[in-house]
Amino acid sequence: TVRWRVVENKFPKIIAGMEAKAEAIVAKAAMDVEAHAKSRAPVDTGTLKNSIQASKIGEAHWRVVVGVDYGMYVEWGTVHMAAQPFFQPAIQTVTPAFLSAIRKVTSP
Repeated sequence: TVRWRVVENKFPKIIAGMEAKAEAIVAKAAMDVEAHAKSRAPVDTGTLKNSIQASKIGEAHWRVVVGVDYGMYVEWGTVHMAAQPFFQPAIQTVTPAFLSAIRKVTSP
């Protein structure tokens, strides 16, 4: 027979610490995507570059948007214009560091 007696339950504190770390990691990733996308965005008037914004929309939930309607045409191109990717490369640049940081928080 095995008997367990819990003297001190530290799981809530551990989980809270993990959540806070994850929130910080997600925030950093969103801000990094914004910065990298802005650095890669082609500049004519600067409107496209200035429209790229990261914002917190919930707990550990951020959104990075391109605020001009023509951003997707610049990113993907059209029949009249070659693609000038700036957003996808930013995401691809940030993803490895983001995944590594999340793995460290969630690993035992």
